Amino acid sequence: MYRVLWIDDQYQDESMIQFAIEAENEDLLLDGYSSFEEGFEALERNLEHYDVILLDGLFFEKKGQEAGTEDESGIGMAIKKIYELKSRKVFPWFVLSGKDKFTKGENTLLKANKANCYDKTKPSDVVKLFEEMKLAASQQPDAQLKYKYSELLEVCSDKLLGSENFTSLFALIKHVENLEKISNTGDMLAPIRKTIERMFTRMAEKGIIPEAILSNEGWINGSSKFLANKHSDYEHVSEITPPLISENFYRLLNITQDGLHGDGALRFKVDNYLKATQSDFLYRSCVYLLFDLLIWFKEFMENNSDNDTNEARWKRKVCIGDWITGTVSRVAENGWGTFKPDNDIKLIGIPPPMLKDNDIKEGDSIKVITMPSDDSKKTHIKDIRKDND
Repeated sequence: MYRVLWIDDQYQDESMIQFAIEAENEDLLLDGYSSFEEGFEALERNLEHYDVILLDGLFFEKKGQEAGTEDESGIGMAIKKIYELKSRKVFPWFVLSGKDKFTKGENTLLKANKANCYDKTKPSDVVKLFEEMKLAASQQPDAQLKYKYSELLEVCSDKLLGSENFTSLFALIKHVENLEKISNTGDMLAPIRKTIERMFTRMAEKGIIPEAILSNEGWINGSSKFLANKHSDYEHVSEITPPLISENFYRLLNITQDGLHGDGALRFKVDNYLKATQSDFLYRSCVYLLFDLLIWFKEFMENNSDNDTNEARWKRKVCIGDWITGTVSRVAENGWGTFKPDNDIKLIGIPPPMLKDNDIKEGDSIKVITMPSDDSKKTHIKDIRKDND
């Protein structure tokens, strides 16, 4: 599917909605805007998203203009901007109009830019336009990469990483597709780490990783340890990730986190190594390892969308003999209290006598020692005291 920036002040009219549907059937996805201002703001935010530009003959220059104020200034500014963007990306562009000043005789603006206009009132012109746009898009280097890595880039859907991560992921694709040696690779590790961070936060949102882990300092490493079933506060009830996947998260984080620091007690001194080495293979291998994790992540998230099922795969460890700090979040009318541990979402009931004997009230900071019930399905409080005792 080729992505088309489409500027037409009537793009939301019924006839043009049908035109957009016909284009999509031809593998052309049209993103419509009514003004030059809106359309090119979207283009500059997401240059990598678009393969082709389609312009109406007359449309608005500014957002919010009233109907009847459209003129040729919009297309004139659009053409000028397309030429200015050539240093960053070259865009094939096309004009589709139903106005006589564009479709009959020569239009001076189009002639000056060696451009033709397709007549939106002629079905044969529309068919030809679709063919020409697809041909031009297919010859775009970015479009070819998007086709080659289409499965990987699907991970940037709003349900997974989010569309805001498309640009950084596509930049990584361009890096490894570049046949020339990549320099300054130490400066390029941050997007890899940030992508892993986003995977972890999305897994926490779905209950795969406990949300309480993300509220702690060092949550990235904590999330990695959790997936490997090595977290000090949690244990898996059933397998969450294959051992190879959790190991690859761990290894990739070790390299990227070490490499993003130039000083201090660094275990691997990755930054020094990358500056000294004559090879870019380490960086490329990190990128490819990330790609493999993203392919796994995409399928895993699609197959594990139920929060309750995900949360049932892990539980908090019962630490008998260790004091757990937290607060009394509530005292009910029947005298039972509710203990909310720090950095955990699981609540524990406090029997009324414990509250009374220790003069504990709602809102107090306390610490407790817990123990499991006889069937190990519940957690009880064995000992309790105020946190300042």
